[in-house]
Amino acid sequence: MRATCRINLEELKKVPQDGPLILLANHTYVLDGPLLYVFLQPRNLLAMAKKELWNNKFLGWVMGLWRSIPVDRDNMARETMEACLAALDRKEILAMAPEGTRSKDECLQQGKAGMAFIAHKKDAPMVPVVIMGLTSFGKNLKRLRRTPITIAVGKPFEIIKKGGRVDAAARDALIDEIMLRMAALMPEEKRGYYENRPLEFSLTREISKA
Repeated sequence: MRATCRINLEELKKVPQDGPLILLANHTYVLDGPLLYVFLQPRNLLAMAKKELWNNKFLGWVMGLWRSIPVDRDNMARETMEACLAALDRKEILAMAPEGTRSKDECLQQGKAGMAFIAHKKDAPMVPVVIMGLTSFGKNLKRLRRTPITIAVGKPFEIIKKGGRVDAAARDALIDEIMLRMAALMPEEKRGYYENRPLEFSLTREISKA
């Protein structure tokens, strides 16, 4: 990708280098997942991916090679949940796109509450990551132009109130706050569903360095 893109890879050095981690990324293009998979090595990263990708033999092979976790975007199965929690138990990076689907205009969509359940279930730090510019990749490639890619990595954060049961209303409030952590890394006009929302956090807090 270095031959076709200009990427500020120094930003990825902000991603913690050890321990379990939930990496929350926006999803705008087919290459944003592979970009993180390649440039965050040697850390092991497992990403959640829509189960339909396994219907294509080649893509299914790639997903298996990357140890991706198939997910039903409408109804998260127990097997998916167990695979996600197991990755964190192994102190790997679990990468997920809380929007649940691709944003073609790079604007944030409403987050899926099921993602908040995983964050609440497992006491693992979270890091927001925003990738901008990939939507122009195809057009620039046809013109033999390099695509400028901007990456922004936020500070690690955690849920304040851990343990116990969480109802639907609490999940909705939590995913909104998680998405605001991502929105804070974007210009106002790209915050989409979260545009003009105050960046206030009462359910999560940044993790201070020891």
